Amino acid sequence: MQKAAEAGLQFTTLIHPNVEMSRWIDVGSGSVICAGSILTTNIKLGLHVQINLDCTIGHDVVLGDYTTLAPGVHVSGWVHAGRCVYIGTGAVIINGTEDAPLVIGDDAVIGAAACVVKSVPPGLTVVGVPAKPLSKT
Repeated sequence: MQKAAEAGLQFTTLIHPNVEMSRWIDVGSGSVICAGSILTTNIKLGLHVQINLDCTIGHDVVLGDYTTLAPGVHVSGWVHAGRCVYIGTGAVIINGTEDAPLVIGDDAVIGAAACVVKSVPPGLTVVGVPAKPLSKT
């Protein structure tokens, strides 16, 4: 990204006209929000965030740079995802609280259809309901 910016390239943010979102959302440059998604309020999206088809994002959510939500992901309120997080199709992230947001660390992967009920450390892959670390068998 730095080399592209140094070469004078600019990044476009794309938001499908069928997206519902409040005016209290900060969308980082180069982000893409696809059709059917709903974003509530007090949301901060980093640079180059991908929100795929039919996702919902609750209040007070932070999605770090280069984070990707696959189709049909549902993120509840008070969730903070770090940089380069991947959340698979149909995953559900339950809410944290203002005093204790649910945190998904940098480079974490949430498997398709997983239900995340507690914070996920950086670099970890979790799967299942409730989401647990992927075993290395």
